[in-house]
Amino acid sequence: MSTANKIFSNTVWQMVIRAVSVLIGVLNLALITRILGTTNFGFYTTIFAFVQTFMIFADLGLYLTLLREVSEAKDCKQESRVVNNIFTIRFFASLFFLGLAPLLVYFLPYDQEVKTHITYFLLAFFFQSLVSTLSAVFAKKLEMPKVAIADLANKVVYFFVLLYLFFEFGNLKQVLSWHSATQAFGFVILFFFLRKHVHLNFAWDFKYWKKVLIATWPLALTVVLNLVYFKADTLILSAFASPEDVGLYGAPYRILEVLVTFPHMFMSLILPLFTAAYLTDNLGRLKEIWQNVLNFFIVLSGAMLLGTWLISKPLMILLAGSDFAISGQILNILIIATVAIFFGTLFTYLVVAIAAQKEMVKYFLLAAIFGLLGYFLFIPSFGYWAAAWMTVFVEFLIAFFAYLVLRKHLKLKSDLNVLYKTAEAFLLAFAFGYLIRSWHFILVFVLSLTVYALSLYLLKAVDYKTIQQLFNKSE
Repeated sequence: MSTANKIFSNTVWQMVIRAVSVLIGVLNLALITRILGTTNFGFYTTIFAFVQTFMIFADLGLYLTLLREVSEAKDCKQESRVVNNIFTIRFFASLFFLGLAPLLVYFLPYDQEVKTHITYFLLAFFFQSLVSTLSAVFAKKLEMPKVAIADLANKVVYFFVLLYLFFEFGNLKQVLSWHSATQAFGFVILFFFLRKHVHLNFAWDFKYWKKVLIATWPLALTVVLNLVYFKADTLILSAFASPEDVGLYGAPYRILEVLVTFPHMFMSLILPLFTAAYLTDNLGRLKEIWQNVLNFFIVLSGAMLLGTWLISKPLMILLAGSDFAISGQILNILIIATVAIFFGTLFTYLVVAIAAQKEMVKYFLLAAIFGLLGYFLFIPSFGYWAAAWMTVFVEFLIAFFAYLVLRKHLKLKSDLNVLYKTAEAFLLAFAFGYLIRSWHFILVFVLSLTVYALSLYLLKAVDYKTIQQLFNKSE
């Protein structure tokens, strides 16, 4: 089976499993908003953002470092050394940083509900941090569907727990505690999958630790700076707005967080190919992969914008209830940020592949400064609208900066033919969807996407040779 076919198969299986996982996640969100209501969901959103902040501190850039290191490993013994040492660093870093969260929250101006219930959410992010790091092994082996299966399993279990809590009038403490329990379940499943490749143990090769930490510090710093602008919106909003407003912003933001897992998942498969092409000085192959991924993200982004802008309000009412109707307008803005994140992920992963991540530090710092200034200047007056539009601005800024770094090193020349044809297909499908907007929103969604797909086909936006190669199982 060719490498292209393996990637295609991995991506298809992941998309199928992730689609089911996203559906279950959406149902879980619908249950959580209905169990908690706008006020308690605001508390939930604040706790989620606060604890996630500390998990991001604990990341230290280790996922991308592990992915790059394991991609360069020459044999199973070296793979085990790499995985176990980086896993050990991540395990204790997560313990340390997440342990700080319940201590520091008492010095911040949050509601007592947030301070009281934050401890019930810590294990969820602890196990999630371990899973996110170890998934690099499966990315290298082109077995990412196993990571998707583990994620799906914990979401399904959580769904049935939430269903029970919905009928039994559950509370915030129970919603948070069971989230932690099901994340632990997902880690156990991934642990058993991992045994095929690595016998996971703690490893104490401090000389190698030093090498890893030296290599990863630019990534760690960019992750922290990324945190400043990616989560600061919710944290600052929670300080200046009511829990209800935080809940109205948090519901569509959760959709954004679900969607942006896909580009990271997909680029985890592509990064080893980028790295191999760059290390062997095969720049033609590197640019070919770049163009194909760019085209794929362009077409996918058009579909996301089309579907969201046509049905955002009824979608949010369906997902979260009529109290969250205005969240549809917020989602219309955040989906633009989602598109920026898709392309920013492509650019930043290629930056890592060419080992130019140190150059991104100053740009992440600039984005963090602009983001914080914007959040503090505009959120007190404009609330969640300011949070949403500043998120769009900062994500496009990061994508632009990463592209500048790539242009400096690779002199990339992108063929934008697919972009132009996708824009035409989008306009045709959106006009069609707008004309039938009075119909049931699910029908509007399905028919509009069908028109979009047919338009792409007729405009020949799809590279048929690439598709043929992906289906070709020969070497």
